[in-house]
Amino acid sequence: MPFVTSTDDAIKEYTIVTKGLGGALPKVDVADITYNDDSTATLRLNQTYDLGRSWQFPSLVTLYDDPSKGWQVLWAPTIVQPTLDGFTRLTISHPSAVRGQILAADGSPIVYNRPVEKVGIDKSQVSPDDAVTSARQLAKLVGVDADTYAKQVANGGPRQFVIAITYREGMVPKGVSKVPGVLIQPGTMSLGPSKTFAIGLLGSAGDATAEDIANSGGKYSVGDIVGHTGLQASQDTALRGTSGLIVYLSPRDPADVMAPLQPTDSPSTDTSPQRQVLLNAPPVDGANVQTTLDVELQTKAEKALTKADGIAAMVVLDAHSGAILAAANSAAAGANPYATTGRYAPGSTFKIVTALALLRAGKTLNSKLDCPKTVTVDGMTFKNVTGYSTAHNGSIKLRDAVAWSCNTAMINGAMMVGPTALADAAASLGIGVDHDLGFASFFGSVPSPTSGTAQAGAGIGQGTVVMSPLAMAVEAASVAAGHTIVPYLLMDDIGQPWQPADATPEPAVTPLTSQEASQLRDIMGAVISEGTGATLKGLAKGAKTGTAEFTDNGKLKTHAWMICFTNDYAIAAYVHVGTSGAAAAGPLIRSFLS
Repeated sequence: MPFVTSTDDAIKEYTIVTKGLGGALPKVDVADITYNDDSTATLRLNQTYDLGRSWQFPSLVTLYDDPSKGWQVLWAPTIVQPTLDGFTRLTISHPSAVRGQILAADGSPIVYNRPVEKVGIDKSQVSPDDAVTSARQLAKLVGVDADTYAKQVANGGPRQFVIAITYREGMVPKGVSKVPGVLIQPGTMSLGPSKTFAIGLLGSAGDATAEDIANSGGKYSVGDIVGHTGLQASQDTALRGTSGLIVYLSPRDPADVMAPLQPTDSPSTDTSPQRQVLLNAPPVDGANVQTTLDVELQTKAEKALTKADGIAAMVVLDAHSGAILAAANSAAAGANPYATTGRYAPGSTFKIVTALALLRAGKTLNSKLDCPKTVTVDGMTFKNVTGYSTAHNGSIKLRDAVAWSCNTAMINGAMMVGPTALADAAASLGIGVDHDLGFASFFGSVPSPTSGTAQAGAGIGQGTVVMSPLAMAVEAASVAAGHTIVPYLLMDDIGQPWQPADATPEPAVTPLTSQEASQLRDIMGAVISEGTGATLKGLAKGAKTGTAEFTDNGKLKTHAWMICFTNDYAIAAYVHVGTSGAAAAGPLIRSFLS
């Protein structure tokens, strides 16, 4: 509708009074209209702003019926908000909630708001040219990209503090404070015990980036702490809580007071620098997230992995319940959660699945399988691992085929079962079927074979079969517990395993029976007492080693695996490049258990 006064002036006025709302628009409903006389009417509106918190109020609009032009709007700032006049504008702030803590199994905090120091260039303290020079000098000292940071400083406001990096308290490198224009600002940040502690699982949180804010639909604002990876990201809604909302009536800059629209009498509100509060909705602090992590065991697992070269991972489960006690990655993994999300051929650790499929097909622990030096399936020749003793070739028992890890025997066995038998057996052991645990996890994949060679490869954990260290720990836990295990990391408010609110029904899986588990425990016990897992004698009750071939840049390499169970734990250790499971992964578990 046209305005009685200048439409351009009304638009300019509207822009001035709403600029502090960050582009937010209200939902407006017409409440009623009252005709005062033949030429004027009053429209009553109900307005609702969604500013992360709801702000509701009514406002009035005066309409004037011009005989020649029809109905027009008589502009007034009170249309936008009743307390506005020609001297005031609206601004908002979002007081941050206190971020919740991530707790260990015993209720002690692992991740909480720890003191930090934010280091950057304060542009109010140096000239624009000197600010860029200092930015490059600072970037070199703290190890950030100099070109990127210098550009950020150059593009910042004339008095902006442009953060380069945030350190834990007391960790700022020497010499930083001598850079012209540097400001070291204290603060807090949601952090774990150390920079690397369970970083792949816990993840990280930090200041909301411009991209975070732009993609949040108004959920985030400048100064908010946002989870970016791991549990910090997947549980961000609970941990973050709800920011507060304060709406202020603030004085305008004198240059923004528009003479044509300025009231003739004195302003109805205080024009001092003080701001009148129109709405104050306090923040709601975030909730704590309870996990099953054992800090001591996580520390031991990470220490054990320092003995590995390159990428390695270890997962430790409660052997009775499947609770995740530790999920560790080596330093070479960085912040990547390979322990829970890695996708690797499991090699001979998957022979426990093949053994279960054979037991279900009518075989017993004493059933004989042929273990030649090589076996050919559809023109592809498979052989035993280098160093396999020829004394164990020939017709051998199923129990011994797994204990000694005869590839050819298990391939011959895999060819005796149906195309879905391996996937079904894997599911009974808790793997190959995805579950929502509330964080990034991968339980493996056992595709239906499309050829004889695929079936043969699957029988020894190669081909298209891939697993994570978490999945292989679940396999060991299912055997130890005597039933199919679904692991869990998060606990609900009453101490039960967490379930997603929108949980979909779990796929139908044939349960692992106690008799089947007993037979598999016998097999895994033989791996230690008679077979390839002798390194764990006296430390574990059952185990299985694994070596899986893969190609890296045209070179044939091997993953090294070992899984085991004790009275208390089910463990999987993985080394990305290792000679064998016994030689590379076994010592890691031994170090952990010793």
